Amino acid sequence: MEDDGSRQIGYIELLRTYPTFAKYFFANILSTTGTWFTTIALFVLAAEVSGLPELAVGLVLVLRMFALALPQPFTGMLADRYSRKGLMIFSNIGSAICALALLLVNGPEDVVLYYAMTVMLMVLHAVYVPAENAAIPNLVGKGEALMTANAMNSATWSIALAVGASVGGFVVAAYGTDTAFIVDAVSFSLSAVFISLLTIPQETKKAEGSIFREGLAQIVDGFRRILSTPPVYRILTAKALWSIGGGGLVFCLIMVGEEIGMGEVAAGIGVLFAARGIGSGVGPIVARATLRDRKRWPFYLGFLVSLCGLFYVLVGLLTWTPWIAVLVLCAHASSGANWVLSTVMLQERTEDDWRGRVFATDFLLMTTTNGTSSLVAALLITYGDVPLRQLILTFALVQVVSGVLWVLITRKGEQAYYVASNAEPSPLHSPS
Repeated sequence: MEDDGSRQIGYIELLRTYPTFAKYFFANILSTTGTWFTTIALFVLAAEVSGLPELAVGLVLVLRMFALALPQPFTGMLADRYSRKGLMIFSNIGSAICALALLLVNGPEDVVLYYAMTVMLMVLHAVYVPAENAAIPNLVGKGEALMTANAMNSATWSIALAVGASVGGFVVAAYGTDTAFIVDAVSFSLSAVFISLLTIPQETKKAEGSIFREGLAQIVDGFRRILSTPPVYRILTAKALWSIGGGGLVFCLIMVGEEIGMGEVAAGIGVLFAARGIGSGVGPIVARATLRDRKRWPFYLGFLVSLCGLFYVLVGLLTWTPWIAVLVLCAHASSGANWVLSTVMLQERTEDDWRGRVFATDFLLMTTTNGTSSLVAALLITYGDVPLRQLILTFALVQVVSGVLWVLITRKGEQAYYVASNAEPSPLHSPS
């Protein structure tokens, strides 16, 4: 596949040049929009099936994060061993079934079904994510095309969050949660159909032995290769870095949604999540246009986390009206840029035969940290009587400090890697 080198590739040009990616891009829009359309419904339903609304919402966040995290070593191995296209189809079909099963939840007596389906949706998403991230370089190659593709992919996630959360919030407020679950099931089904029409090239290692024995061996081999490749494991911590404070801040954002004067809780949460989504989409686009000096990308990763924290400091200090959505947008523009830059760096620093396991580990670290942060926030506000504003300021300052520390810790290794990558033909196994 042609490598576009350092020439900047436009969004329309990318879709025209890589028609298979264009089809995948459309399928991903359908799947992601449905996911976020349902998110507000899940939060609202959590409050209805539990007597402790704040703790219930926190529990949903925690369960979603850990259900996404724990299968990652296994699903990453699947993405390297089996058809990534098949895994994405399986994930979408299973998710559609889970969304329809949520229609059976009618009250506290169905709390087990509710949480079971909430967990299963994330487990199936854990199958989808490594396959998706590992497949993108096979669709567009590396260089600027890969950067543009990831910016578009992030924009898709962000627009879906903005549209799905905002529209979903108002739909749930007006028509109830069942409508959101039906829309979700339809979107997952359509996405599965479109993905089934794609041809996705892939290098796979020939399967030997049982899936469990060989799978365990591949998981161990993946961790071994990661730990022996410092340029990879340093960047693997970038998303988790944001999650140290970010998980708690997203939980707080849901609580703030009840306070901004939008009437219905679902509408308030929808507005703030829409701002989060728009910011996450704008950030990568701005980063692609302005952060051209790749040797400084590691510095930007830490700086962007600190910048996100600074915007949330302002959220904690100012009066809560719908206008704070602007600050939320700016905060998540920073985190969105961090996400895309770190993703591109990992895609370029890993080979195809172990890329799925790398991205599974990436998500394992991010989601575990995110879930832990959310759980701490939920416990502090429910049982620790910590005021919401104080909680926001605490997690925001944690982000500011952690971003600075990450830059200081990784700076020497990244400088050595940059020198080595310009002196050697293959930087993937650089000792630094």
